[in-house]
Amino acid sequence: MDLFYSKFNANTKLITINETDSKHITKSFRKNIGDLIRITNGKGLLCEAEILEKGKNIKVKVVSSILHEPNKLSIHVVISPLKNVSRFEWFVEKATELGISQITPVISRYSEKKKINTERLERIITSSIKQSNQFFIPKINPIIPFSSFILNNDEEKIMANLKTDNKLRKELFTNNSICILIGPEGGFSDEEINLARENNIKEITLGNNRLRSETAAIYLISALKVLFS
Repeated sequence: MDLFYSKFNANTKLITINETDSKHITKSFRKNIGDLIRITNGKGLLCEAEILEKGKNIKVKVVSSILHEPNKLSIHVVISPLKNVSRFEWFVEKATELGISQITPVISRYSEKKKINTERLERIITSSIKQSNQFFIPKINPIIPFSSFILNNDEEKIMANLKTDNKLRKELFTNNSICILIGPEGGFSDEEINLARENNIKEITLGNNRLRSETAAIYLISALKVLFS
């Protein structure tokens, strides 16, 4: 049974499905009145619902529901928007599939792009959680200067940096909530690296290969998932 998304809460009895998902339900999955579908609200709540009415917007009745616990490992990715929009969207899609909790776009010295299309990214995220059968939607935070983020965020952070030999290991962390910092195509500037060091941010190497920003992010997310599994 495939997964769909809608905004609802534990007290909701009837749900109206959006037009796009309604079309998939009737055309692609050939669901009819009386059939059951699964719906998540993106906040851990999953329900099984019975189709009551077909049409442009399908109406369903909640039959049962279950609240899932958040992932034990919470990963917050801080990354500069990429010059190639499609590459950044690919990163958002794959990071969502891997189960991260939030993304913060930051502008650093060598960032070539200063804007993101939040609405489009949210649509990509919604599609990705349905495809990967997940129940939590990652949050896209407002874009912010790198220095402002460093000085106003107290999460445990690690920075991917070619200028260190420090390898990723579990002993670096004191809890399961981790913020990872990924630089733009030109990397972090010396000033940004020094700012990170002044604020006790741990630096790690991802190996000798020079990785694209989006590749480095996915590599590090995957490595953390394995490390904490």
